[in-house]
Amino acid sequence: MESVFRSLRICIVAAVLAAAAPVSAQGGWWNYNWPYRRAVTVSDVSKTNLKTGRDIAVVTMPTGGLTAADGRDIRVTTATGTLLPHRVLMVGPGNSVRVAFELKPPIKKYFLYFGNPKAEAPKQELQIRRGVLMETWAYTGGGIANFKQVQRIFERSKKLLGRDFRRDIFLGYNPFGPQNRICSIFTGYLVCPADGQYIFSTTSRDASFLLVDGKVIVSNGRHHRPQRRAVRQGRIKLSKGLHELKVYHVGTGGNPVVVAAWRTPNGRRLWKIPPSAFAPVRRATPGILERYGRSRHADFIPRHAGETFLANRYFQRYVFEAMLKGRFGGKVQYHWDFGDGQKSSDKKCEHVYLRDGRYKVTLRVKIGSQTLTRTNVIYVSRRWDKVAKNLMDPPANYARIAAGYDFTASDSRDITGAVIIFKRAGLKEAVIRAGDALIARNKAPSAVLRDAMGIYADALIRTADAPGRAVDALVKAAKMTDAPDVSAEMLVRAGKIALENDKIDRAMSIFARAIKKYAALTTHRAIREAKIGIGDVWRHRGNYDKAAEAYRASGAVKGDAKMKPAVRKGDLARHAEDYLRRRLFDDAAGALDKWEYEFPTDKLEGFSTLIRAKLATSRKQYAAAARQAQILIRVNPRSHYAPELLMLSAEAYTKMRKTDLARKTFRRIVKDYPESPLAAKAKKMISEK
Repeated sequence: MESVFRSLRICIVAAVLAAAAPVSAQGGWWNYNWPYRRAVTVSDVSKTNLKTGRDIAVVTMPTGGLTAADGRDIRVTTATGTLLPHRVLMVGPGNSVRVAFELKPPIKKYFLYFGNPKAEAPKQELQIRRGVLMETWAYTGGGIANFKQVQRIFERSKKLLGRDFRRDIFLGYNPFGPQNRICSIFTGYLVCPADGQYIFSTTSRDASFLLVDGKVIVSNGRHHRPQRRAVRQGRIKLSKGLHELKVYHVGTGGNPVVVAAWRTPNGRRLWKIPPSAFAPVRRATPGILERYGRSRHADFIPRHAGETFLANRYFQRYVFEAMLKGRFGGKVQYHWDFGDGQKSSDKKCEHVYLRDGRYKVTLRVKIGSQTLTRTNVIYVSRRWDKVAKNLMDPPANYARIAAGYDFTASDSRDITGAVIIFKRAGLKEAVIRAGDALIARNKAPSAVLRDAMGIYADALIRTADAPGRAVDALVKAAKMTDAPDVSAEMLVRAGKIALENDKIDRAMSIFARAIKKYAALTTHRAIREAKIGIGDVWRHRGNYDKAAEAYRASGAVKGDAKMKPAVRKGDLARHAEDYLRRRLFDDAAGALDKWEYEFPTDKLEGFSTLIRAKLATSRKQYAAAARQAQILIRVNPRSHYAPELLMLSAEAYTKMRKTDLARKTFRRIVKDYPESPLAAKAKKMISEK
């Protein structure tokens, strides 16, 4: 009996030891205390044949948030369980980690283990003696005249912005984000081709110092503009083989600029140190994330695929693809949540993020009754290495992707980006759908309303032929923000649309509301526009005196004290006419708007109205041209420009095939303005019709 218990105790102890001990069998789990691992593959494992240092690879991979915050639980092994030296270069941003590890040629496949909450940091860290490692911190101030001052800057620097390998030391941007007030150390390992004297140089914006094997060779301190010539040089005798090169750079303002150059013993001039001069670092590709004890695995690796630029905004495109491992019999269903309210059921999908930020992306794979889940937090922003290549995607492609979004689930700031993209792509129905989702809310940031509501209202008018909806939406938008200037803007825009569509009483009510509610709260130009809008209402009603009174009540605009009003009016008129002559229609409209904003009473005289009617005719907006003319004639039939405006109106009616209205207008010219030279032309037109 005792022997049975002894055998049982031996079996239990053996089982415990087996659970804690590393596994050396091919493909086995290295250590069961580490529940997660990811295979990585190095395609090029050729040896460098350097006697100093170890050949290394680097991998950047998503972790699913399963590693320790500082990456102390990460271990790297071969497939047979051999533990390898490594160094965690950077954890984050989001659920990502960057690790450098020793290579064992000709082995190509390695495993990164993590997820052990009790793991301590490895006692020894990989000593990197390959490549060019760039480490960048936020610059918090300090002198940069000499190397000791620069050293103290790095000693005080606490906020690491990024750490990764570069091809060389030739930089005009920070790949880790912020583009000014940063400080970087480049640690490169040069393979010197021969014994002899080498000349080194740095050119930079602000301070840079170059060291070889720990000795300062080039001092290029102080604040200065980007240097065009290698004026700071240093000489040193080096033996053939591997040497450590360090460049310290501090950029206090403007984009960071730093270049390291050399002249070899057999060289004739200074050249940028080429990538081939540095001992290589291999790049590894991450595979699927596995969990111990699971036969099925689902995972994804977020891939930034491109960006586009529009209206002073950058939009980022990602590709997400589900990775599966194990036997998946039957139907497999995919459910993506991209963290911005949007979802997908495709195995592989493109997604456009309409705003930079932190997003929690979740994949759920359902197979029968089992659901596998993987989540990764990503930080969406510009990829500066790609920015340097100056490659932009067509905005229309992004509009096509975003057109399928459910905007009822979107952040209102995302809706703004979508509306801007849809406008550029001509997807007016998509603009309306996105705008409908925005206006259904009770609150929205003022910047969102400013950027989106004008585009939305225009789409309602031009696409849906629903000016009433546009007015209602703008009035609702005025209630969605606590910013009085934005609320006033929304109301003024609504009033103008109502007036343009002959809803005169409603326009008067909206303009009056804007003045009553917001005039005491803001000095924004919208208040002046609302007062001018009151005058426009009286102008549409044909009441010259009340229109003039309202225009005068809007007050005078402070302009150039040296320019008399008559000169200013003439200048604006000449610009409007010149733009119209050159068919720069938007510029002409802008000049007219400025003219009538600064001198609203001119709307009653007729000259600005005449140019506006000509502009509408040139744009083939014949109804608008006729309407402009008729409004002016109604309020000021004795205007010097009345006959010409009536002629434009008649010609517009003719273009619209409204023969009766054209004939009626020609007759009015003959009857009311017989002294005008245009009366004879009007008689001729009547006889021909």
